[in-house]
Amino acid sequence: MKFSFSLICLFLSCASFAQLKLSGVVVDQNNQPLPFVNVYIENTTEGDVTNENGLFSFITTKKRGNLEISFMGYTAQSIRFTAKKNQFSIMLVEESNQLDEIIIVSKPKKRLRKKENPAYRILKEVWKRKKTNGLKLFDAYQYTTQKTTEIGLNNLDTLFLKKVFTDKTDNTITRLPVDNNGINFYIPLFMSEDVIEVYGNNILNKEREVIIAEKSEGVNKNGFIFDRMANTFNDIDIFNNSIELLKKSFVSPISSAGFDSYDYVLHDSLVVDDKKFYSIYFFPRRNGDLAFEGNMVIADKNFSISKIKMKVNKEINLNFVRGVSFEKEFFVKDDSIYLPKKDKYMGDFVFVDKDDSNKGLTIKKTLLYSDYVFDKALDNKFYDTEVIRYKPNQFEQDQAYWDSINTSTDKKSTYTLIDDVKNNKKIKQISGILNTLSTGYINLVPGIQLGQYWNTVVGNSVEGTKLKLGFRTFKSDDDRFRLSGFVGYGIKDKRFKFGTEAKYLISYKPRIAVGAAYLYDVEQLGAKLLNTNRLNANVFDPNALFSRGENYFLSFVNKSVVKFDIEAKKNLHVGFSIAHTKISSASPSEFSIDYVNEFGGISSRVTDVSTDLYLAYTPGRFEYGFGVEQKMGRNLYPSLVINYKRGYKNFLDGDFNYDKIQIKYSQPIILGKIGILVTTAEVGKTFGTVPIALLSPVPANQTYWLTKNTFSLMNYYDYVTDSYVYGDAEHHFNGFILNRIPLINRLKLRSIISFKGVYGTISDENIAINRSNISYAAPSNKLYYEYGFGFENIGYKDIRPLRVDFLWRGDHTSVNGLPSPKFAVRVGIKAGF
Repeated sequence: MKFSFSLICLFLSCASFAQLKLSGVVVDQNNQPLPFVNVYIENTTEGDVTNENGLFSFITTKKRGNLEISFMGYTAQSIRFTAKKNQFSIMLVEESNQLDEIIIVSKPKKRLRKKENPAYRILKEVWKRKKTNGLKLFDAYQYTTQKTTEIGLNNLDTLFLKKVFTDKTDNTITRLPVDNNGINFYIPLFMSEDVIEVYGNNILNKEREVIIAEKSEGVNKNGFIFDRMANTFNDIDIFNNSIELLKKSFVSPISSAGFDSYDYVLHDSLVVDDKKFYSIYFFPRRNGDLAFEGNMVIADKNFSISKIKMKVNKEINLNFVRGVSFEKEFFVKDDSIYLPKKDKYMGDFVFVDKDDSNKGLTIKKTLLYSDYVFDKALDNKFYDTEVIRYKPNQFEQDQAYWDSINTSTDKKSTYTLIDDVKNNKKIKQISGILNTLSTGYINLVPGIQLGQYWNTVVGNSVEGTKLKLGFRTFKSDDDRFRLSGFVGYGIKDKRFKFGTEAKYLISYKPRIAVGAAYLYDVEQLGAKLLNTNRLNANVFDPNALFSRGENYFLSFVNKSVVKFDIEAKKNLHVGFSIAHTKISSASPSEFSIDYVNEFGGISSRVTDVSTDLYLAYTPGRFEYGFGVEQKMGRNLYPSLVINYKRGYKNFLDGDFNYDKIQIKYSQPIILGKIGILVTTAEVGKTFGTVPIALLSPVPANQTYWLTKNTFSLMNYYDYVTDSYVYGDAEHHFNGFILNRIPLINRLKLRSIISFKGVYGTISDENIAINRSNISYAAPSNKLYYEYGFGFENIGYKDIRPLRVDFLWRGDHTSVNGLPSPKFAVRVGIKAGF
């Protein structure tokens, strides 16, 4: 033991003897210390960065070698060191004061702790000032923004172009821009421009945008794919801790928690026009994380961002994205204030995989800022007056206006190319395929589409296999009138079903829409709590081809509805509807909805005459299109829906007087690199005595497919309530956990955890009139809940629409039909990034 201890001591003393300490100071020509200078041993990662006093010190096992001393703006030096020559006083000589381009720096092999990293001292100052720099320094401000968006096909070879342009190939190729690889070509399909004046008041904390001009040119839109893709880069604010992009939460490189996600390298400093700047490079700590790589230039005097470039690596855990990059430039005012000058966004999207040889879709967006005016405050009413784009070509200007502000020949050439290709047969076919894949509708003849194709074949226990053919009128997203409908036929019950709806946008400002609908079909009334008669409301379709058990708990619904919807202000809708509905069982021998009527007899059908008054508020939701059916952008937003329903007895043969109030609130919560938590809460209360068809069954889901806001381990009508409280929470880690597990991270899976629960009661009066074969039970003694975990982003290459969840439930005994399972595996399908 003593021998071993002595051997260890001898080894340690030898190792200590072999180490060499290198230290010194670095100064400039004025003998002033230089902080943040890189001092490294040549061809190694051993070294140090000078502190505020220009001092450096580190230990090495090498006995001799060369020290490399470098600092941007100064001439680099190489100094020989030995065991005897290990202390230095180094003077760096300043070189040219201009820097034409920033040199690419590789990710460091060795990661420094945060407080040891010289970039930390600079970033800490940026964090302190990022909400007070720039426009926030003025009481009031004005400026003009010119926004240009361009969409096109990239990576096109000459063989493809010959198929597209036939005999015009040679002439067209000479005019087509070349891709970044310098080999293949790029075809612009769509371009839009907007000129906007912005007025802000920091004292009032208000900002107003006034649209001055708009212009667009491109392929005729048979759907919303171009609109949706064009708005991919809305509101990218680098100064937020999290950046929402493609419904994912990226950590900003300027986040105060950035060191948890990034490796920072203070590359050098530079002097431009007698102003000193620091150049900092940043890299994701893990390649699969939702983070950026790039560099930023920071002013020394007030630690403002002068310029930042960042991109995502194509190996990141994102689908259909081969590349996304951002660039923001700022200019200096009064020698100290940095203001936005130019933003450039670029996205490269693919359809199957990210191989560089595959064709893709390019999106370019540029914003130019000009005409700044400061401290010219306007009255309060001016800032409160909102100018809304509410109809097509609302701010259209003549060509002379655009010629006066567009001096770039490149932009004019792009418009000319778009005008040439927009009516090309092959190009229109390509855009049509993109829109069919994204909307589910197929063009039949001009103005008529069939779809959605994924609802063509469905099925249930009553109808057997059900064939459905849907249609809609469609010229563009700006259609003020829309007629849609479907025809269905059940192979087993040998009955035709159909439905139709007509909508018309009466007014653009305010937006007022009116609609009428008729439905003659089978519905699962026990599959949704809040089911309003709103225009554009989603209807749950229970007719899955694959489900557990038998589903005879279906109702035959004969329904007529008239609806009104008003957009009182942006993202705030209020509406009114009146409906006449006849409800009966779709399979009376298997499922009864009988009840005791007012005369003491038994009735098997309910006639419900009711009105709905609702409010829907979705702050922050991005909408586009000016027609009767607006589309939603790919952004996260909260949602509040309040619905009051009133039933009328003896009016149009209505059977019951009752009142029902329901409130639903959904809130996505961005948790930085940890992911996004999506929460929902809903409460409801029915006042009055009504049969099962008008109550609130807890929503069950007996299919093998995941459906939002339903319980997968419950049978239909297991729980029936007239008062309820429902809540669920689902957290999407977006690869935060699985990206850190070797080998597993190659699968690009994303983990999910979920929990949902419901509490409710049923009154004695409602139980008393029940004569159906459903025994009423409510989760009143204890909460019913389900929980689980799962994996999403399952698929092949970039086509990863599948999700698999593993679910468990709390204690529950089924009182109607077969026992429900305690554990299940369920599958979901949702295409996304």
